Amino acid sequence: MVRFIHFSDTHLGYKQYMMDERENDFYEAFNEAIDIGINEHVDFFVHSGDLFDTWLPSNRAMNEFKKAMLKLYERNIDMYLIMGDHDRPKRRDEVASRIFDFLGVHLLGYDDLDVVRKKFDEEIIISGISNMKGLRIPQLLELYKKADVIAESEKNSVLISHEGVSPYFIKEQSEVDSSDLPVNYTYLAFGHIHDSKLIDNKKPVFSYAGSTEINDTNELNHFKKYGKSVNLVDINSGTASVSRIKLNSTRYQDLIKTDNINLIIDLDKSLENATGIKKPLITLIINTEDKEYSRKVLAMYNQKAEIRCLFNKSVNMPENPVKSERKLIDYFHGYFHDDKKAELAYNIYTSIKNESVDDAYEIIKKMLLR
Repeated sequence: MVRFIHFSDTHLGYKQYMMDERENDFYEAFNEAIDIGINEHVDFFVHSGDLFDTWLPSNRAMNEFKKAMLKLYERNIDMYLIMGDHDRPKRRDEVASRIFDFLGVHLLGYDDLDVVRKKFDEEIIISGISNMKGLRIPQLLELYKKADVIAESEKNSVLISHEGVSPYFIKEQSEVDSSDLPVNYTYLAFGHIHDSKLIDNKKPVFSYAGSTEINDTNELNHFKKYGKSVNLVDINSGTASVSRIKLNSTRYQDLIKTDNINLIIDLDKSLENATGIKKPLITLIINTEDKEYSRKVLAMYNQKAEIRCLFNKSVNMPENPVKSERKLIDYFHGYFHDDKKAELAYNIYTSIKNESVDDAYEIIKKMLLR
């Protein structure tokens, strides 16, 4: 049997809402995941991208990662990881995680497919393809085919990838469809989507491990139902079984849209539902003209919760803001009244939005050379 932890999207260094406490939360969740693997006597760790929140992490973020890797190095446990879209350098530079290769950190799939063969109780191959978007998608699809051929003759195999996959994510924001994925692997370890997903009723087993901390209020509904977890994966003679192990250090968050009449009731209800060992973080959107009263009420809750307060006369937020981008291309169609121009504008927009400036340049260059 081969045993490993699959986790993802740890975003080390992210200081949500510019709060020091939130930056610490991301480090603590990461370290809890490391400790879980040590306690479960895993053979190795798999991280499926977005290790750091930015490709140019702070000294503290790198130091926190180094300290965690020293704990693994002392126990002869390696980590295999790929670049997520946050990890890939936006100019020619070294990848931050590769600096720690002397501690058993193995970056796979920088611009190609990398395959490592390891022998534990059983032999296993670990394949990695880093995040590819925009103009790299055709290359990504070819690498998936290449990986599938390699895994065909292997009993135990893991593929690490960091992409949006439809139908597990919004089609318009996905790089590939589930039908594009390799079928000969034992386990597909995916990252990029912060809500966890596990498809284990067929082979290969597919999973988004999900993020280890809450990066955005869009994640709250899933978090309240499932929490944040890591995957403990056992592979035995070509069969993968997955246990989700919940993280206790993840800070409980809530988003409340209310007014002064219901403010106390809604706050009390939220605190009753709060879980975990840390002070809850509550984001309030209050529809009111009387801000002074709101502030007096909130002062009563300072010891019970960290509260972010936004005042809004007309509260009308979408239930899931992520979905609002699904129709973005329709705005381009409406402006240009031309399908080709709309698609061109949308592709340039998404490339720049993902900080893939080189992709945007290539799109424009191809247009000018036609």
